[in-house]
Formats: sequence, structure tokens, C-alpha cells
Amino acid sequence: MYKIEQINNYQIWEDFNLKQLNTLFVQSLGYGEFYKKIGEQFWIIGIFENNVLVGGSLVLSVHAKRGNFLYLPYGPVGERGLVEFFSYLKQFGKDNHYDFIRVSPFIDDTFENQKLYKNFGFKPAPIHVLAETTWILDLTLNKEELLMKMEKNHRYLIKRCEKEGVKILNTSNIDEFNKLHDETAKRHKFVRFSSNYMANEFSVFSLRNEAMIFNGFLPTGELDSSAIIIYYGQMAAYRHGASLNLNHKIPTSYLLQWQAILEAKTRGFKYYNFWGIAPENAKRDHPFKGITHFKKGFGGYQKDLLHCQDLPISVRYWITWLIETLRRINRGF
Repeated sequence: MYKIEQINNYQIWEDFNLKQLNTLFVQSLGYGEFYKKIGEQFWIIGIFENNVLVGGSLVLSVHAKRGNFLYLPYGPVGERGLVEFFSYLKQFGKDNHYDFIRVSPFIDDTFENQKLYKNFGFKPAPIHVLAETTWILDLTLNKEELLMKMEKNHRYLIKRCEKEGVKILNTSNIDEFNKLHDETAKRHKFVRFSSNYMANEFSVFSLRNEAMIFNGFLPTGELDSSAIIIYYGQMAAYRHGASLNLNHKIPTSYLLQWQAILEAKTRGFKYYNFWGIAPENAKRDHPFKGITHFKKGFGGYQKDLLHCQDLPISVRYWITWLIETLRRINRGF
């Protein structure tokens, strides 16, 4: 018999999360606090069996012109008690006047999992929210093994950057990152998170010593690349990146990424998550096509996650469905 209830002692949830192999920072208390900073709410709903926490999720509120919904980022965590959990959450959504529930489960995209969520009453969402085709590196290998499993060109460029005097430095200057990210977004024509969004997210996790900004400088002293890495639980995540690639012979982003990986190993992490890549059958104009080769070249394996799922609560959901379907087409996904 499972009991579903809201968790107000947040440390219980954090302790549970930190024991899970695949729980990312988007299920942490910190991510809930970040959503509060941008004007939303969060709850932690737990699944208990014999008074022992066996699963649950961070639940976020999202208020937008296209509709209001509850969102579970890479949740729920755990496999038990999901029927009772979603029944509770649907009633919670109705009571608080939300239009639908959206989940991005961190589980494999299999027929069995697709059928499972269909049986819960979910339908495939018109868009994704978090990365669904991801690239993950196993950090239990030693440094030499990691280098040997990279593509030869990646090893060469890392060593060349070191030889030529490329410097990778840590900073807390989010404004500097945002300027570089603006230039990168214009060059590659993608829609970026707002500067305010970035600043709020980084401020929450950096205060917890869970986020770092790595900057890559050319031998001339020019800032050429930058990345925000979030270290939480047992899986580090390459959250945001920016690169100008001013000197094609010494692309600083290769050495930068290697240093971020080594930092994860130093912290004792088991996995490094490169975040999103393009699916195998993606069109040439897919927004992630260019970055995919870069990420895969560091070695690792692909993890295909179940597509984002929606559980409609009110008829207003279909307005959101139409708007987001058109948005997905316009963005090339």
C-alpha cells in the first residue's frame, strides 16, 4: 500500500535524491528554489511504502499565456506507486486550477514505457522541454582510459590547446557568459534562455557549490568559449555552453570540456551528462546537429529518453497543444 503526501522536510528529499544514480539537478531542492526566484512555485510530492520514501518528484508550477500546468522535470523518480502518485497529482492539479500535468521522465524510450504512460492517461506532448536524446560519459574509467576512448581528433585538439597555451579558468561572472552566449545564439540561430533566467539559475546552484563557469581563453587572452556545468548527486551536467571558435586551429571548447570532466571526476561523480544531441535520423537543419559530433567525440553512450508526456486536466489544454505544435514546427524539431 502506497501513501502519497507532500514533503515539507526538504532534507528528506535531498538525501533520497543523492542516493539515486540518474537523478539530475532538475529534481533537486535547488531547482525548486530557482523556480521561486522566477516567480513560480514548487512542491515535493513523495511516494511512501510502509512509511519509507521510495519515490516521488519535484513538481513545478508553470504559468504562461499558452496555459498553466504542473511540470515534473526528469521526474518522477522511482518506479513504485505511480498509479497512486498520478491520481493524487491529477486531483492536486484540478484543485489548484491547472490545465494539465507535464512530465519528462528520465527513463528509456521503450514500447513498455510508452504503454505504461498511456495507461496512466498521458499523451505525447507536442514539444520536448528537457533533452530527450542525451549523451552520457561513464566517469568510473580512469583518466587514461577516458582519453583513449575519445575520438583521435578530440585527443589531438586537447593536447594542442594545452601545448599552445590555452587557459581554462573558473569564474562566477555570469554577465560575461551571457554576452558570449548572445553572440553564439545569433551565429547559430537558436532561441536562448534569457539572461535573467541564466543568472537566477546559476546563483542558486553556485551558492550550493553545485555550479561552475569554465572560461576558455586563447593565448592572446581573448575569451573564446564558456560553459556552465552543474554538479549534483552522481551525475554532472553540461547545462549551457557558448563558443566563438575564433582560432580554428586551437578550439578552446575541447580543453574546456575536458577540464569540466576532470572536475567531475575529482568530485567523485559517476557520470557526466553532455545534455542534448540530435537523434540518429535527424534532418540536416536540426538545431543540435552541429554540436552532436563535438559531444560524441569525448566517448560515452547515447541514452534515448521517453518523450515528454502530457496529462490533460481541462479543455484549455488543447489551446496549449495547438500553440506548441506550431512552435515546434517553426523551431525545426
